[in-house]
Amino acid sequence: MKTLSTPSYFSKLRLRATLFACTAGIGLSLLSGISLAQTIYISDVLYVPMRKGPSNQHTILHRGLKSGTKLKRIKTEGNWVQASLDDGTIGWVPKQYVAENEIAALKLDAANRSAERNASRYKTVADQLKALKAENTTLKEQLSNSEKGASTLNSELSQIKQVSANAIKLNGNYQQLAKDHQILQTDLDVAKAETERLKSESSQKWFMYGAGAVLLGVFIALLAPTLRPKKRHSEWG
Repeated sequence: MKTLSTPSYFSKLRLRATLFACTAGIGLSLLSGISLAQTIYISDVLYVPMRKGPSNQHTILHRGLKSGTKLKRIKTEGNWVQASLDDGTIGWVPKQYVAENEIAALKLDAANRSAERNASRYKTVADQLKALKAENTTLKEQLSNSEKGASTLNSELSQIKQVSANAIKLNGNYQQLAKDHQILQTDLDVAKAETERLKSESSQKWFMYGAGAVLLGVFIALLAPTLRPKKRHSEWG
């Protein structure tokens, strides 16, 4: 690994950092156009040494702090910043490599992760939308079938109502015919009774006539001898 001890090397690093920041900015501006296909970027990682003192002549405590490493600022002297690491190490790093805000590379990485999560959510939502569309199509078909079934039921109901009306009318006619039949049956029974009465009276009348005729015959038979003229005795007899 090269030692960061010459101005020309730091100039190159500064140029590379500038180019990296531009690349990151362009990448961030293109995030809105990220598609579901995999997106890749050119990497540019810096490793900044941490020294024991605020100069390039001091001993190196850490040969490579990676870009984006978090430090806790202690103080600043000229172009150097004294800071501490999470493990407690305290040293000096060039001020030009220290930023107040999170570097673009980390932001880009976070944006990429966010884009991946959004892409996953988009796929999930797209799948749900597809399923909802299929369900909606099925529901429309069921509704259409229900409407057809309702139309058929309405037609059948109309037929049933017509049949019921005819049945009610027939039942009314039947009831009326039953009443008429009952009346006629009553009249017939009355006529039969009257006929029987007349027959009985006629029989009694003919019986009386017959009896009278017999009695008259008997009376005539008894009376006839008395009515027969007596023979005259001859004067010569």
